[in-house]
Amino acid sequence: MQILSNPHIFSNLVLSFTSLFIFSRYFKSQPATSKWLWGIFLLCIALGAMTDLLVYAGFERFETAHDFIIAGEMTLGAFCLVSASWCLIMRYKAGNFLFGSTIGLGLLLFYCITWFRVEYVGLIIKSFCILVTLLISCVGLASRQKSALWVVFSMMLLALSTKSGKLPIPMDPVDINHYMMVLSVICVGRAVRDQYKILF
Repeated sequence: MQILSNPHIFSNLVLSFTSLFIFSRYFKSQPATSKWLWGIFLLCIALGAMTDLLVYAGFERFETAHDFIIAGEMTLGAFCLVSASWCLIMRYKAGNFLFGSTIGLGLLLFYCITWFRVEYVGLIIKSFCILVTLLISCVGLASRQKSALWVVFSMMLLALSTKSGKLPIPMDPVDINHYMMVLSVICVGRAVRDQYKILF
C-alpha cells in the first residue's frame, strides 16, 4: 500500500518522525535522568504511531503490540511527562528516587490496566497527568518562564487530541489526533529550547 493513498499512514509517519527528530534535536543538553524521562515519553508516542502505521498498512499482527504500546503511553509515558515537566519548569535535578518511582508507578499502572483489561482507565490516567502538568506549568508562568508557556500550549494540544472526534475540523478524527500530537511534541521541544528564557 502506498503511503499517500492512506492519510492515516502518512499522519502516523509524520508523528513518529517528529517525535524522534524533536528528541534528537532538543534534548542533548538535558541531564541524563531528565533525558531518559523525556525519551520514554516521546518513544512511547513514536512506537505507538509506528505500530499504528503498520496496522493500517495491512500488518494486523501488530495490532496487539499497538494496544500494549498505547497503554504504555497513557500510563508510563504520561507519568514520565509529569516528572520531566517538573524537572524542566522547577529546574530540579532528578535523582534515582524520582526516576525509579516514576518508572515503577507507571509500570504498575500499565500492568494493572492490561492485566485486568481496563484500557479505558488509561485515558483517565493520561487526562490526570495532563492536568497535573498544566498545574506545574502555571507555577512556572508565575515565575515568567517561557518554557512553562510552551508546556501549556503542548498540554492544551495533547488534551484536544483526545477529543479529536468532537472538533469541527473537516478531517478524519484519527488524523486530527495525530497532527495535534505532532504540534504538542513540537511545543515540548520548544519548551526545552527556551528552558532558561524569561517571558518578559
